[in-house]
Amino acid sequence: MRLEHILALSLLLAPIARAQQRLPDFEDFRRIDRTRRLTGQLQTAELMQVMHIDSSLVLRVTQQNTNDVRLLWGAAELIPDWSRKRELYLAAMRAGLSNDAVRVRLMCAAAQNHDFELARATIQLSKRPEDTNILPWLCEIWMRLQEKRATDDLAPAGWTSDFRDFSADAARERIRVLEAAGYSQYAARRLGFMPDMYAINIARDLGQPPVDTNAAPVLLRAGRAMQQRSPYLLVELVGQTLERGVLASREDADRSAEVRVRNAEIDQRRNELKALLADVEQNAVDLATEKEMIRYFDDVLNVGEENAMHRLAESVHGAPPAQ
Repeated sequence: MRLEHILALSLLLAPIARAQQRLPDFEDFRRIDRTRRLTGQLQTAELMQVMHIDSSLVLRVTQQNTNDVRLLWGAAELIPDWSRKRELYLAAMRAGLSNDAVRVRLMCAAAQNHDFELARATIQLSKRPEDTNILPWLCEIWMRLQEKRATDDLAPAGWTSDFRDFSADAARERIRVLEAAGYSQYAARRLGFMPDMYAINIARDLGQPPVDTNAAPVLLRAGRAMQQRSPYLLVELVGQTLERGVLASREDADRSAEVRVRNAEIDQRRNELKALLADVEQNAVDLATEKEMIRYFDDVLNVGEENAMHRLAESVHGAPPAQ
């Protein structure tokens, strides 16, 4: 289905969707979060309903803002159906939005949806000699393993040691679309932060045994890169898992002092992050105002999730979370 047909259909569906569902607000999320903490249930029918994004509203925004190509990117990020997502990404690129961020996001989405031809074409555009992003290499390794093909010829240059999935850039565009679709500032951020998990799933899969021996040096470099300067703690945690998977695949893993020391460092860091997450959720999130939570989400994008949690705790209590 062509993009213009998708958008035209959305105009017909949007009034029906609005009549059926009120858009969630801050109090809806707060009520469900409190219930989740009290019951320990991570997924409930009410939570799934509130977290559902009305695709017809998203598509309507692109129809009403035809000159804003970045909204096409934001809509592509939000639409779950691959055929529609694919067309929106390509429409954004045809309209001139062909920067590194869009290419990498499309590359990972195409790979995870097994659209390998599109993914390979996008990987080649992303593998420029001067680029330091290791994610295109990870994506190609993952696809080759899916196809039972060798990876021994994949060796990025030594300076290719950054992990950039452009998740913060994508979140900003998703938030813009959701606000334009009528969601509140808080709801747009809460829903706009929902991760698509494409790049994360690729990295997580590659860290599962058996780790590909030929790709191990690249995977180790990628795992360590994921633990540096990521806006989201989830990326760091998955990077730790990837690094651990590679270290565990070494023939001398059981007797290596280097492996033991590194695993101990990772354990310590994980325990620190778990304590921080628990403290902020229990003692700050439930007490924060809507304005403070909006600022928190913006801080995640600007200074990273860990710093944002410290700022939120200071805003709510006037002191940073306990260490």
